[in-house]
Amino acid sequence: MKRRHIVIACVFTAFAVSSAAPIAAVAEPSCTDWMDQGDGTSWKECVNDDGSQHCYKISNATGSTAYEVSCSE
Repeated sequence: MKRRHIVIACVFTAFAVSSAAPIAAVAEPSCTDWMDQGDGTSWKECVNDDGSQHCYKISNATGSTAYEVSCSE
């Protein structure tokens, strides 16, 4: 019984220490709303905290998947 209390105390302590550990903040990129291109597709631009730019295109058809494209398109 005493061993069980020790195990529970160790688990609780490990959880408390890991919960108090700082977590690295990872910011989400800042993105525009989807912009309809008038040709059956939409486009959006995202910029990360480091200034890197990523652009995405998607078909306006239901169930389509966005894919990364050149931002100079």
